[in-house]
This record gives sequence, structure tokens and C-alpha cells, in this order.
Amino acid sequence: MKKLILCPCVAGMAAAQYFSTAAAQDFAQPLTGRTSTTAEHVVGSCRFSIANMFDGHFEAFDGSSPVQGGYLLPMTGPKAFLTDGFGIFCVDASEERITSALNARYVAGKWLRHGPVNGPEFIQFEKQANARTVPMKGANWTGMAYTDDDTTGDERQRTRVFHFCLIHKSRALCGNTPVTWLADRKTRSDLDRIKAILEPVEFVDTPTPVDANAISGVTTFFDRQNNRDDENRTPRIPIQHQIFHESTFGRS
Repeated sequence: MKKLILCPCVAGMAAAQYFSTAAAQDFAQPLTGRTSTTAEHVVGSCRFSIANMFDGHFEAFDGSSPVQGGYLLPMTGPKAFLTDGFGIFCVDASEERITSALNARYVAGKWLRHGPVNGPEFIQFEKQANARTVPMKGANWTGMAYTDDDTTGDERQRTRVFHFCLIHKSRALCGNTPVTWLADRKTRSDLDRIKAILEPVEFVDTPTPVDANAISGVTTFFDRQNNRDDENRTPRIPIQHQIFHESTFGRS
């Protein structure tokens, strides 16, 4: 097995923590409740603690296959985010699984994306994609993260997407989420606040339940369709879980 290549990452600034009970829930019944500002959760074979911040909170969901979690965020008010949350799933920390979860591979200081069918396995991102490493470092994990820009589809709906994996020993928590609209340069980017939510995460080295389902070989995407109430409202992107197996992932 090839050795996993990790990008250099540095610590970010911690943000103020908030506790909220107001976030809307469009998901299945949570496996764990919110009883404190920072709570411990289990997603697949990953056990970790994560804080409630920016009027958002984390929940692990029953009814999804495989089991995964989501960090629910407000879409209205002064702390509104571009999306109403982002998914977090657990994978084995092998190069193959991390590459699949990130939909890219970090090689010799560059991010490479999956190539076309019958072509090279990995190719460089288009220049317009602006693939950039995002430095991240936690208390007991190493971060691999980057952003890339949509280059296809309606220009008014293109976004910059943040991809991340928090790697701890043989496991990693991964996910992705849009962080800004490319067509509206005045729109505030959510990247710093998403990083502030993720960087305090700590893995807990205790046995996970015997019936915990490891989330290996899958990844999540989010539907980037508009969620307009009217023509004058800035479009928001709802969190929607879509599961893809590695055998069909990343090749077109």
C-alpha cells in the first residue's frame, strides 16, 4: 500500500463558542442529543468531541446508510451560512480512502483531480478551479484540506467548495461544503467559520460500540441547487446527503 502523503498544516485561531437549540432539523432522528456546549459523538468507527458554535450543532443521524453525521447551521439572521449544514463521515485513513473522500490527491505540492475514463488516473485541476491548500491543525489530528471553484454549470450558481479530512491514527473524519458564491464577490465566505468549527475537534481513543458501522469507501456531496424564497433573496444551498461508492466515484 502506498504511503499517505500529508500536506503541511498549521493551527488556526479558535473562535467564540455558542450553544443553540434553534437550528431547523430536516434529517432523521438523531442518535445523540445536545446537552452541553461540547459533546462526544460516534460516527461509524470514529469517536470524537465537537463544540456547538455560531448557533449551530452537530448530530449523528439514524436512518442514513452508512451512518453519518451533520453539523446543522442557521440560514437566517446575523450568523447565517451559505448552507444549512455540512456532512461529516468516517473513513479508514489509507491513501485510497482519503483520496476518495477528498476527491483529489495531494502530490509534490499540488492537488490533482480524478482523470477521465480511459485517461490518466489523476490530472491537474483546471487553472480556473483555483485549487488551494487550506492549512488546518488540531489537538490530536492532522488536517488535509483544500478549496476548488466550480468551473461548469450556471455561472450564477457556481461556488467555492471546501474539502477536508481530519486524520487521527487509522481513522479520519471527512466532508465538504460550499463556502462562497463565485458570482457575488461581496458575499462573505464561510471558510473561516467552518475551520473554526472543525479545528477544536478532538478524537477520543476509547472503544467504539461493537455495532458501529465503519463508513469506509464512501463520500458525500451536496446538491448545489438554489433555495430561493423570492428573486431578491440571496440563494442558499440546502444540505443533502448523497452517497457514492468508490468504484463509481470521481471518474467521468
